[in-house]
Amino acid sequence: MKWKWILCAVLMAGLLCSCGKKEEPPIQEEPGAVEPVTAGNAEELLAKLTVQEKVGQLFLISPDALDTTQTPQQRQDPNQPGLTQVDASARNVLKDYPVGGFVCTAKQLQDPDQLESLMTRLSQSSRVPPLFAIEEEGGSRSPFAGKETFSSPQVADMATVGADGDPAKAKQAGLALGSFLRDLGFHLDLAPVADVKTDPDNAVLGNRSFGTHPEQTAMLVSAAVDGFHEAGVACALKHFPGEGSARWDSQTGRASTEKTWQEMLTCEIYPFQAGMATGADAVLVSHMTAPNAVQDGLPASLSREMITEKLRGELRFQRVILTDSLSAQAITDTYSAGQAALLAFQAGADLLLMPEDLPEAYDALLSAVEKGTISQERLDQSVLRILQLKEKYDLI
Repeated sequence: MKWKWILCAVLMAGLLCSCGKKEEPPIQEEPGAVEPVTAGNAEELLAKLTVQEKVGQLFLISPDALDTTQTPQQRQDPNQPGLTQVDASARNVLKDYPVGGFVCTAKQLQDPDQLESLMTRLSQSSRVPPLFAIEEEGGSRSPFAGKETFSSPQVADMATVGADGDPAKAKQAGLALGSFLRDLGFHLDLAPVADVKTDPDNAVLGNRSFGTHPEQTAMLVSAAVDGFHEAGVACALKHFPGEGSARWDSQTGRASTEKTWQEMLTCEIYPFQAGMATGADAVLVSHMTAPNAVQDGLPASLSREMITEKLRGELRFQRVILTDSLSAQAITDTYSAGQAALLAFQAGADLLLMPEDLPEAYDALLSAVEKGTISQERLDQSVLRILQLKEKYDLI
């Protein structure tokens, strides 16, 4: 794999057993299980989907969104219980809102058998096989931390992994995390962090970044992508366009940078380009504002200038683009769930991550398609990218 690291160097130069298991009832065939859609490839499957199913594919939700007894605030509260099994109510929600996949959090993780049962029943309730994702970065940023029922690998935080600049260590971290997640049934890890920590006081980023130098960070990100792929798991570079120099407002959760786009191209964008060149499956776009880089004044996740013009156009990234969580305060303080979903999709995002209110977000997009505000061609473009990702990882 050394040639890939050499390629990235050239690119940069050009750019300057579990224990204590709870007894669970045996998995039984759900009476409400749906008949799956089958197809030879992504294009064939796309042609078989209804408009409602296509819109559903755009959403990557927390399983907790299927629990209609909880408020959005309760779903966001890590101290509140999460959805760990699928009942008739949850299946009915999926029937009305046939989402493309699920992002599991620590709330869904009791033990491997429970997780397998949850994934199986969610799959049985979905006509199109769902994508299962999780945010596993290693170190303390792990949903498996403290869960002794899972034999999770002991991978240090990325600042420690990248301390000496050895790509082999970064690749091994990606391989270890990816192999663990693959064996549990996950298809996508919302990692690695591609931010360059240029501000040492950036407490939000903490030890999650590989480093403070763009060239070294880029090399390590590329190596980590190789590791995830060798493990057979998709990965998403985050948090585009790079939050390493961001200033955070602790009251609103909003982040911003004063850098221009040209300044970002010489630093923050390096690792993203390296990861994309290595074949990263997705790029996750943050809610950070960059008033000197784009003129619309919107969070990057809702900005057409940032997503379509720069990431899609200038940087020529053609695979899946997903937003950061649309339940984040930086979004919900200003936008309704429907507004946020519509703006993000119109900006160029494919996958909409964890909207605060799934029915409102789904209905807003479906209505926009039915009215012609969103063209069928634009909808099909995003759905095809999502289905191609599922095809690559043997879901369809």
